[in-house]
Amino acid sequence: MRWGRALGIGGALGALAFLACDDIERDPTTRFYIPPDAETDARAVVDAARDADLDADVEDGAVDAGPDADAGAEGGTTAPLLATGSGFHPDADVGSGDHTCVVAGGAAAGVWCWGANDHGQLGLGTSGAGTFAADVTTATRVAVDETGLPFDGVEELALGPWHTCARREGHVFCWGQRYSGAQAEPPSALGPDRTRPRAIGNLDAARVAAGGPHTCVLKTNGRHVCFGHSRFNELGRAVAGDDDCAAPIFYDYHAVAEHTCSGTLLEAAPIPGASPGKIRAVAAGEVHSCALAGDRVYCWGTNLGAELGRPGTQSGELNPQEVVTDAALLTPLDGVTEIASGGKHTCALRQGAVWCWGTNDAGQLGVASDVTPQRAFAASVAGIATVTAIGVAEHVSCAVRADKTVWCWGADVASLPDGGPIVSTPTPTQIKGPGGVGFLTDVVAVAPGLRHVCARKSDGSVWCWGKNDRGQLGDGTTVDSPSPVEVTGLP
Repeated sequence: MRWGRALGIGGALGALAFLACDDIERDPTTRFYIPPDAETDARAVVDAARDADLDADVEDGAVDAGPDADAGAEGGTTAPLLATGSGFHPDADVGSGDHTCVVAGGAAAGVWCWGANDHGQLGLGTSGAGTFAADVTTATRVAVDETGLPFDGVEELALGPWHTCARREGHVFCWGQRYSGAQAEPPSALGPDRTRPRAIGNLDAARVAAGGPHTCVLKTNGRHVCFGHSRFNELGRAVAGDDDCAAPIFYDYHAVAEHTCSGTLLEAAPIPGASPGKIRAVAAGEVHSCALAGDRVYCWGTNLGAELGRPGTQSGELNPQEVVTDAALLTPLDGVTEIASGGKHTCALRQGAVWCWGTNDAGQLGVASDVTPQRAFAASVAGIATVTAIGVAEHVSCAVRADKTVWCWGADVASLPDGGPIVSTPTPTQIKGPGGVGFLTDVVAVAPGLRHVCARKSDGSVWCWGKNDRGQLGDGTTVDSPSPVEVTGLP
């Protein structure tokens, strides 16, 4: 049941009662934001013949009518209910930030967030406006959306460095920075941060992914729509006519000072694997995007750091490229059940093993960075098996094994309290328990950030470790911790 049909007289009275108790001023905006030219020009950016073929595949049932978020490895990827967004801040005085959100509260399925809030990415009605002044050190509920209605029933979370998105019954909500159009609205470098969830209409979403300053949505018709930063073709569609923008992490990115952005909902070029298979998930890195079609992975955007999982130095690949497992392009990466992107690398879960490709400056691919600074094809990570879930961020990769233990490799986020240099290791290392005693157990999901990691246990509790200068550990302090501490404030 959609929100538009669910809010009858009883729902309206309930919302009024909620607002009376919460005492939050209601923003006089419409329930949904629908970009004025949403979808109308989508056909102009894809090949007509391939578009018609994909339409036929959808009608024939070859493309999923909507991935089952609870199906797991057998019927589809699991939609994240714990996510972290992280990125380097251009102002050294602010410091690199991370924020984390989790869906909690049982049937109510509310969202709680904590950490950096320099662009309103926590959704709490506040923003540091480029500073750390509004950071939050304990889990705090995102109580209402931009129109003042209760924000609950969330089924998936997706976090970028400075914006956050969530999916509920086919609708996508986004909030945070407005530089790039990552919230499906015209880029606004001077406009205020959006500090509460705004519903993006006209999407009928099945999955959502948030990358650098861009967002990708997998629709129930098997197509994907991306919006936000478009300079490197990470939106998977033509960028001619896109607006100029200035997103924080893209100052002089790869010596390219000019940047383009788009907030319109234009469908991207069809993924080649969609016809014989089923599109099941999307993932977004810093300036590249990927999709899981059938059991194979396709990526587009920049390949300057080998992000596409195949040889080449494209600064902006428009068409989805199939990830391979050898430099000769002979063997595609198949059998994949889950994908995760972060920064400039991506990992995939394949039959209990983790396969990674892209940039390897900290050993995040599972091999020594001085030997392999980047890898343009997927290869398995040695020393880790029986994996059930993965998480990826800039410089670090993590996995949850079948025994519910957590293992990470790349930047060593567990040795930061002394403020010393980051120690990297390409070898998967098991995370110790609270206070450094034993090991962290009973974990079902992991979400690494720039210099911290959070893990969710089966009892719903969340534990984080690493850097805590922005409150990203959620324990009510700004004290770093080399071992997991429990997030406070959760129900």
